[in-house]
Amino acid sequence: MKKILKRIALFVLLTPVVLLVLAFVAYGIYALLAVGGESTPHQAYLQKHKQEVNLNQPSPAFPIFDSAFYQKQIFFLGEAHGTAAPQALDFALLQHLNQRVGLRHYLAEVDYSQAYFLNEYLRTGDERHLQTVFQVWAKQNAQWGNQNFYDKLKKIRALNQTLPEARRISILGVDKLQDLNTTRLFLKAVLGRFPENGLKDSAYVTLQKVVFADTLDEDAFTAAAGQFLSRVSPASSGTKGAADLHFDLQHTLENVAYLSSKTRRDSVMYLNLVSVTKARHLEKAKLYGMWGLFHTLPVAVERGVPFAYYLQQENSPYRGKTVSIGVYTLDSENMMPAAALPAFLSKGERYVNSGLANNDGPMVFVHGIKDLRAASREHTLTLFKTDAPDSPYRTSSRLASFKVLFPNQSIAFAGEHPRLTQVFRYVCLVRNSPALTPLPHL
Repeated sequence: MKKILKRIALFVLLTPVVLLVLAFVAYGIYALLAVGGESTPHQAYLQKHKQEVNLNQPSPAFPIFDSAFYQKQIFFLGEAHGTAAPQALDFALLQHLNQRVGLRHYLAEVDYSQAYFLNEYLRTGDERHLQTVFQVWAKQNAQWGNQNFYDKLKKIRALNQTLPEARRISILGVDKLQDLNTTRLFLKAVLGRFPENGLKDSAYVTLQKVVFADTLDEDAFTAAAGQFLSRVSPASSGTKGAADLHFDLQHTLENVAYLSSKTRRDSVMYLNLVSVTKARHLEKAKLYGMWGLFHTLPVAVERGVPFAYYLQQENSPYRGKTVSIGVYTLDSENMMPAAALPAFLSKGERYVNSGLANNDGPMVFVHGIKDLRAASREHTLTLFKTDAPDSPYRTSSRLASFKVLFPNQSIAFAGEHPRLTQVFRYVCLVRNSPALTPLPHL
């Protein structure tokens, strides 16, 4: 009997250890397969088609871009938020495209109301407008609430001060509404510019009461928006200023209505871009912006529909007019909101700097990432052209998926044989970048 009890006790003690060892073995095998080995042909190609970007130069050059690149209308930089280097690259690309093709519109991952306040800052230099937007992100501990982004907007304003007015950069916001209180502040400014005789309709009166109330009643706000849209059609005639004012009002309330209809975020982005383009006569304007990597994928994926994919649909005026640059990271840190992490990792902090998000593990895996490592140096930011005539990426699926161990975060390009060249004509490898710096509560 004692022997049996000992065996049972030993089994109970050893089983968790054995299971843990098996889990580590399984994880190790998974990680090796997910990242894959090295490919000599791919590395030889990458060595021939690369450019290290020196972000310390006042105005970095980008000789790697071909003439077809500059002929596009919309330029995307896609990255996983949290690492510092892409923010610096973002400004360098914006400055370069402003100089090279006269690009003036930064297509930002912000909504229309937020863009208004960011543009007011660019126009006046009053940082209270910046704080209107950033204090919400800082309060939410969102990754956008970082000092690097805040400082980048200061650099854009400083750049604008050196440019003639016709070449100055402004922010174009097309995202789904992020904060209704910021939207209400924007509508206060809009309604405050309306002539008194233009606000006699009961729908306007109801909207005014909600917007100018001491506190925001979200249900009443949504109801007032719906009432306005169903009863009032702002005139498109008259002066340009009046037409712009009417558009600001109707477009913003349409976005309030999108919230109640639960329209998908990337779909809203597309609808907003079409609407703003038409209203602001930007049909031929060049647009550039840095977005979350998912939004910049111009192909179907297994989970969700990306913004850039909507732009490629048959009825889209932007079909064939976009180009995306994908950012991959190695040996870098990521500023992660602590709320998204287990308690033993967050330790009560707002953010945690972590290497978990690098593309060779331990949480994110990109098949073929070792080739980018072999073709680059430590502490560099390197651009690679993926679709030259001799590119092996035209016929292989390397770098064409992101496997993430967090639920619902993996990105797999749809199709039996996905190709990197269908998604990113250029990729950027960031090595040894620090994390973003959190913005203090404002």
